[in-house]
Amino acid sequence: MAEIQPMLTRIPPFDATKGTSIYFVYTGSQQLVASNLVIREKLTGLIVYNFNFVGYEKVHHLPPSVIQNGKKFVAKLRVKFADDTYSIYSNEVEFDAVKTPVLDIENIDGQGYVYNSDVTFVTRYSQDDSEKVKTYRYHLYDESEDLLQSFPIRIPMDLAGIILTETVPKLEKGKGYFIECTIETVKGFIWSQREKFIPLYMVPSLNGVIQTRSDEEEGFVRITANIKQLLGTQVRATDESDTYISDNYEYENEEWVIVPSNNPIVFKGMSMNRASDFVMKVWCKNVPIGTKFLEISPKVGEGIPIEFWRHADRIVAKKTLAGLTSSYVSNIVNVPLSSSFMLYARVIEHRIELEIKIL
Repeated sequence: MAEIQPMLTRIPPFDATKGTSIYFVYTGSQQLVASNLVIREKLTGLIVYNFNFVGYEKVHHLPPSVIQNGKKFVAKLRVKFADDTYSIYSNEVEFDAVKTPVLDIENIDGQGYVYNSDVTFVTRYSQDDSEKVKTYRYHLYDESEDLLQSFPIRIPMDLAGIILTETVPKLEKGKGYFIECTIETVKGFIWSQREKFIPLYMVPSLNGVIQTRSDEEEGFVRITANIKQLLGTQVRATDESDTYISDNYEYENEEWVIVPSNNPIVFKGMSMNRASDFVMKVWCKNVPIGTKFLEISPKVGEGIPIEFWRHADRIVAKKTLAGLTSSYVSNIVNVPLSSSFMLYARVIEHRIELEIKIL
């Protein structure tokens, strides 16, 4: 009877510091009790591994760090039987040992945010053995890590595969996603990096007001269109880590939001968090006299909160530090409680300028 030869299957490139599992096929009738794997360096012929792995499964588990990365190897295998005899050796299979690459997705900041609805993700690739990227592909997942979209397989533009990019459009503000970049190197090493992110971006929208003005001296009509921008992401007043778009408020004339004292509207990620100076205007109505109706707070430990208080004939902004309070007063205007007014504020370094106008 002809002796049955084991057959080694393909060995994909792997990181020698992590080890791998090497699979084989044996169809003989004798019961195997172990597998003997022999590995030699292809360049020198030096045998670097010769070991019996005890087990009945057709797999040989190569331990970590028994061979070196950055080299090409040749493997062959034979099986051991219960009577201490061995089969003939299998076919020889070449493989590469390479260091695990590093994929760094640069667009996502340290808090896990991106700041646009259309994001060109940039992944920086590096690998200690100078192994080049053959192809790469991005995948987008929802917050439960269910696949939403797979993007086309691409070839690196820079040939070396150092910078890997993909544009992901139409991301929803405040929604959690995962982005994954998967690469295959020239030698066939496959690796991926997956990171979670949340889009926090400004949503511009035209307010629908277009003003025209005739310029008689120049002989043309000047057209002015106003743009308004919604900044930040709404969060629950009781849990700032819970982002959501709230519909739990009552509205007046489909224009005014009625804000109860026990459920204030809170936004984080506002643009003034990124600069010391800013300007703003707030459209107000039915603000009770003697109450704090607005507060702008930087991150804890990074600045001083600004409180805005309504009085009968003025608005006062207050900043408190180490028990000392600085107050900044608006112009004096008697605003009836039922009237709406616009508050204009300009913060320049440590100064606050306030003005109110009855609408």
